[in-house]
Amino acid sequence: MAVPDYKLSAVLCGHSLDVRCVATTKEFCILSASRDRTAKLWHPEGVKDFVNVVTYKGHRNFVSCVCWLPPCEAYPDGLVVTGSNDNTILGYNLQDGVIQVTLEGHENAVCSVTPGRDSGILLSSSWDSTAKVWNINASRLPPLSLKGHQAAVWAAVELFNNTYATASADKTIKLWKKDGTVISTLTGHTDCVRALAVANPETFLSCSNDASIKHWTNKGQCLNTYYGHSNYIYSISMNPVVQQGFATCGEDGAVRLWAGGDCVRDIRLPVQSVWSITCLDNGDIVTGSSDGIVRVFTKDPARYADEATLKQFEEDVAKMQAATQQEIGGFKLSELPGPEVLLEPGKADGQTKLVRRGTNVKCYSWSAAESTWNEIGDVMGTPPSSEGKTMYQGKEYDFVFSVDIKDGAPPIKLPFNKTEDPWVAAQAFIHKNNLPQVYLEQVANFIITNAKLDSQPVSSNNGFADPFTGESRYVPGSGSVPGLPPPSHADPFTGSGAYTTASTTTSREKMLIPHDAYI
Repeated sequence: MAVPDYKLSAVLCGHSLDVRCVATTKEFCILSASRDRTAKLWHPEGVKDFVNVVTYKGHRNFVSCVCWLPPCEAYPDGLVVTGSNDNTILGYNLQDGVIQVTLEGHENAVCSVTPGRDSGILLSSSWDSTAKVWNINASRLPPLSLKGHQAAVWAAVELFNNTYATASADKTIKLWKKDGTVISTLTGHTDCVRALAVANPETFLSCSNDASIKHWTNKGQCLNTYYGHSNYIYSISMNPVVQQGFATCGEDGAVRLWAGGDCVRDIRLPVQSVWSITCLDNGDIVTGSSDGIVRVFTKDPARYADEATLKQFEEDVAKMQAATQQEIGGFKLSELPGPEVLLEPGKADGQTKLVRRGTNVKCYSWSAAESTWNEIGDVMGTPPSSEGKTMYQGKEYDFVFSVDIKDGAPPIKLPFNKTEDPWVAAQAFIHKNNLPQVYLEQVANFIITNAKLDSQPVSSNNGFADPFTGESRYVPGSGSVPGLPPPSHADPFTGSGAYTTASTTTSREKMLIPHDAYI
């Protein structure tokens, strides 16, 4: 189905940090929530402009989500509802920004708030692995808690068949009865499920960090899977003026418009992350992004931005794309050495080097036994982050590396904070992904090098303290570990049999291809 050409209509500046969520209210007003600890109400002015008329304050940390709760018995004027990393939910008077209600109960950041189908019902979800159902008309009563997920719950919605649906970082969707009993657990996504949208009375949509969108029946049958984004998909919204239409946005800095399951339009933004998207009743599309700006796109030529604004937007997009091509995985291509650097022998077994080959970056590892540099993969990257922290599965990290361990398999994530011991992080990564123990040193050294830590990469002929026990760590091929029975080659982290170099020489495949990215 053809979709009219969408162009930029308005640029709403006012937030000082990422806009993490956008929503709509009555009379085509726009709500935005930001990491600057505020939410804002934008009222239409004239044909295409918007003005910030109210700023909602009161949270002690990032405001991660916002919604409009329609009028109900307790609040006949309705409420602007926000959720925050301070673990609380606040309800404000729409017009003057005065706090009307505070909801406490989540034990970690609140990452979504959504009105239920009944008057005064609010759904929230949190990094504490739960969703909650609140009755605003009786806010003193404890909420219904939906417990069962194993990781952060990113979204919660009420479906038309009197059930709730929740999406989680544990890669599943759960369907719940109104009493909080789990009906079923839906699997199929291979990474965090980030958002849900009710498509019609019979079906709903989900989007995920696996760059896919799935179409489900309310009973949990997957009808279809759609692909179009090249990176994580953060948000999804139904488009009321397009039959079977919806819009998505994500980490690839793009908005994609869909009709009948086909991606029919692609709008590029001059940002790394488009965090949130919503559609107005007239079909206009609103986005919130990592540059702190709210943008409105329209298919109506009467609401297109002026020529100067459109030209500036196109130039900004072109600059962003050029910067992306010139920088991969946080490394500037112009500053990386060429293949001639591989003529020099490595200084330690497992040492890694990034090498520029044309417009690509290759990662190599030095093998002391073979006296050669072995190619271990391509470095895949995204534009540099606009924030110092990266979110991954409900937690913030200084780095989230992508690791390509096998041809044809999707990369897996290695999160790391500078306050952590790189050897502990490397071992946790190996155990979580069932990788051979022989990779411990290579993974740890890569973290040390690319996180620019004070520690120097350690070779296999150097001693090193076991980060869990304080004893000398096991190095494949180095013999026994002090304090452990010599014949067992025991893994100092688990006590189980360790892998040896000989046992993995035939299975060493493409691995360790890191880059920084928002999650």
